[in-house]
Amino acid sequence: MRTRYETQHDLDNENEIADFLEKEWGCEFIKLDPVKWKVDYLIRSIKNKGKYAWCEIKRANINFGQYLFMISYKKIEAAKALYETSGQNFMLIFRCKDVLCYHTWDFKKKYKFEYSGRTMTTRDSHDIEPVFRIEPDECVKLNKFNNA
Repeated sequence: MRTRYETQHDLDNENEIADFLEKEWGCEFIKLDPVKWKVDYLIRSIKNKGKYAWCEIKRANINFGQYLFMISYKKIEAAKALYETSGQNFMLIFRCKDVLCYHTWDFKKKYKFEYSGRTMTTRDSHDIEPVFRIEPDECVKLNKFNNA
């Protein structure tokens, strides 16, 4: 089994973003077990209890637009299964150095695909893997988030 690299700092970052978006969007972020569910959160609308979305929160140590965003093929494979069985969208939320943004995954779209991954600070052989890339201009910026 692969070593888990998620730190308390990573979890605090996720919680900060989830807390902000709960207020901003009027929803509840439900933290999911990463082994069982493979994605970070289930988002539930407060106003419309039948409205949900699956969500992954990523920290990108870059400025918005500096590079394409990246997500593991295996993560999208899991998200697609959740989307197909539940009918609920899958969102990626990226916290860059300068802005918070999100992308709603389109499972009918052909995204840029490559064999890459975490190449600058590789932790183990699993960090280099098949990935999809997301163009920054396909993301929605959330300008009210204080990224300090």
